[in-house]
Amino acid sequence: MKSAHRSFALVLSGGGVRGLAHAGVLQGLIHYGWRPAAIVGVSMGAIVAATYALNRDWYRALVNMDTRDFPEPPVASSSDLRERIRALLASERALRDMLLGWGVGSRSLKQGQALLAGLTLDRRLEEGHIPVAVVATELRTGRRVVLREGPAAELIYASAALPGILPPLRRDGSLLADGTYVDNVPVDVAREFGVERVIAVDSTQINHRLEIRNGLQAMMRAMEICHHSHSQLRFKKADFVLRPPYPFAIDALDFRHKRCCAAAGLRAVRAHRRALAEILAV
Repeated sequence: MKSAHRSFALVLSGGGVRGLAHAGVLQGLIHYGWRPAAIVGVSMGAIVAATYALNRDWYRALVNMDTRDFPEPPVASSSDLRERIRALLASERALRDMLLGWGVGSRSLKQGQALLAGLTLDRRLEEGHIPVAVVATELRTGRRVVLREGPAAELIYASAALPGILPPLRRDGSLLADGTYVDNVPVDVAREFGVERVIAVDSTQINHRLEIRNGLQAMMRAMEICHHSHSQLRFKKADFVLRPPYPFAIDALDFRHKRCCAAAGLRAVRAHRRALAEILAV
């Protein structure tokens, strides 16, 4: 039976909670009858991709996932003195955890691993109803590692293990961490699936209203700009890019906004449905 549209692969980038916009994008595409032939995911994009491929109740599982044990975003800019003191103490604890261990996320590592296993139903990545590839960074060599087979929870953890927050994954002699550092938009991997089109989803965000008051904030901002600029160059290799319209600046670790991010992904598909229909027309 001939497909009603051109075959396409999705590239789902990283972005912390903003990456849950990918769930809304998938929901929107399916609503209009456009089903991806394959997905390549990085970091949160990897989590969404694997959950979609392996879990029939994928959307509900993603937007309802329990993130209470996740590290919280900094709130040092709060006008509430108690919040500022709490943020300062948390920052000192986080620094100690990074210097003496792998990061503040190590405290809730088991809970996080159990969450990923639940999302993917403890299945292997290659068992999905469509092919999925996820990307991780090999910390020793700096090379890109593309993972296609193995326990899904383990592989997506490797793709999302943010250095300084979570321990890297030791696998086959490699030390694997968040894939966004080596390639946040692996369009070439998507094309290897032999599809006719590649659609990428940009979940990055630059908060232009952020005030920078010290050297640490300046350094973090510079790293954010570098990462964002590199990603934009990679997005140009896709046939089409969806950019979810987040209603406000959302910190990558602020998981209170899971549903807001998913809704932004759905809005992006609705807003560009005519352009999508054109590039996917047979």
